[in-house]
Amino acid sequence: MAKKGLDISTIQAVLKDVQINLGWSLCIGAGTSVPALPDWFSLVERLINHNCCPEDKIDIDVYRGMGFSADAMIQAVRNRLHISDDEFIQLLSEEVYAPIRDKINLNEWQSFIKVHEAFVLSGITDREWRDFEKVKDCLLIDTSANLLAEVVVEAIRNDQAPKAILTFNGEAVFLALLNYYYWINRTDNRNKFDRIINGISYKCIDRIPYIHCHGVLPINDAKPRKGRNANEKLVFLEESYLQLANSPMSWQAINFIENCMQSKMVFVGVSLTDPNMRRWLGWIHNNKVQELKSNGIAYSESTEHFWINRKPESEVERIWVEESVAHLGVRLVWIDEWNQVGIALKKMLAL
Repeated sequence: MAKKGLDISTIQAVLKDVQINLGWSLCIGAGTSVPALPDWFSLVERLINHNCCPEDKIDIDVYRGMGFSADAMIQAVRNRLHISDDEFIQLLSEEVYAPIRDKINLNEWQSFIKVHEAFVLSGITDREWRDFEKVKDCLLIDTSANLLAEVVVEAIRNDQAPKAILTFNGEAVFLALLNYYYWINRTDNRNKFDRIINGISYKCIDRIPYIHCHGVLPINDAKPRKGRNANEKLVFLEESYLQLANSPMSWQAINFIENCMQSKMVFVGVSLTDPNMRRWLGWIHNNKVQELKSNGIAYSESTEHFWINRKPESEVERIWVEESVAHLGVRLVWIDEWNQVGIALKKMLAL
């Protein structure tokens, strides 16, 4: 039987004391960028409507009713268009970032790109930061990514920084927002986050690793930089996901398992239905249970990690969601609306 989920109104400071021991990490998905950027099914709809011939177009609700996953649908669009992977990545970038690019002026778009792509923040001018702030206030203010970024930076200032941040499923704006909030509250001109996109990425011991487990979708208008490309790790296409699933010791698996074993993970903006993530979590939890057993330590409903999620309409749905992740060592943190995600994390950290 699963532990009852924590509620936003009565939530405990479950992460306050973990800094003394394991520490905590954050794992987020593309859901944190909604509504500023499209979710995956909305992305499928955009790809079909903007790139397929009229006679090939299919209603997204009809397509979803067929039971295919979003990455299978995206794969089908690529197959139908008969274009290369590189060409399709450019097409994906066009559709993912268009909701931002099409609503701001050229200076603001160029500033957004510079902050988004930055590895060194000191090269960004005050005007560019102000332009990015306008984009944030206009388009990103209501995203979970924005609400979480403020709390993470506050945690850093209170010596409760996460050990690592992991992103999945093409999450696109969180690092830019973190850099913005950290920069405007900075005490010096040093970077705080290291963008980790592959095994050769630079890591600094006094920075927080920001690990793009599923690569970084490049912005078409940005100038590519040598050694900072991870297109091969993008998993928008089902064939890329299947290759990852067939690799027992992938770069993604190693980073995910290492951080889950060495810290308490907080999940936001992911569905926890991904078979790979469930397999990794299941192995980690089972390993812990077996070690407790072999050492004669009693355990009951053991959980290590937390999933912030919107509360279902019925109590029965809530119970079944909790039961569906209990064997993965995950406990629910229920919020009433997505605009409470920052409040939930603050309470968990006792900030």
